Amino acid sequence: MANEPVNQAASGANNLADTAGKMSQLSVDIVTNMMTSSIDAFRTVNKISVDLTVNAINSLNQVLQGISSAITPEK
Repeated sequence: MANEPVNQAASGANNLADTAGKMSQLSVDIVTNMMTSSIDAFRTVNKISVDLTVNAINSLNQVLQGISSAITPEK
C-alpha cells in the first residue's frame, strides 16, 4: 500500500511524457503537411502560369502570322 502513491505518480509522469511526445509529433506533422500543401499549390500555380504564357505567345504568333499573310502580296 505504501508504494501506491509512488506508482500513481510514476504513472502520471509517464502519461504526461506520453502526451507531450504525441503533441510534439502532431506539431511536426502539421508543419510537414502545411509545407507539402504549400509546395503542391506552388507547383500547380507555376504550371498553370507557364501553360497560360505559352498559350498566349502561341496565340500572338498566330495573329502575327495572319497579319503578315494579309499584308504580303500574293504571287
